[in-house]
Amino acid sequence: MVRLFWLTVMAAFGAALLLGASWAAAYTAVADVLGAPPPQMGTQSTALLWQGAPELPGHPRVWRFAFGPTRIPGAPTVRIYVTPLGRLVETEPADLEARVKALHPY
Repeated sequence: MVRLFWLTVMAAFGAALLLGASWAAAYTAVADVLGAPPPQMGTQSTALLWQGAPELPGHPRVWRFAFGPTRIPGAPTVRIYVTPLGRLVETEPADLEARVKALHPY
């Protein structure tokens, strides 16, 4: 019985490490989009949509980073979708990178 408990604890620890590494890769992709220093983005919420994102074509599994209200002109709210492996899937608004670059011209 103790062995089963120990194996369960180790499996949970391994899953937590994988989840943390996935979040770190996704957060790095978001940081690349927002640049350095990032603009004031308001409140952030992050969700792992493991069942798939119904708002995206093909319903891929993604991390959704949502921000709002932001200081980006024309984008009061922002959503950034990143795969668990850290690949950028989509941003809302679609031209988010151009808007951020216009805000920080350097």
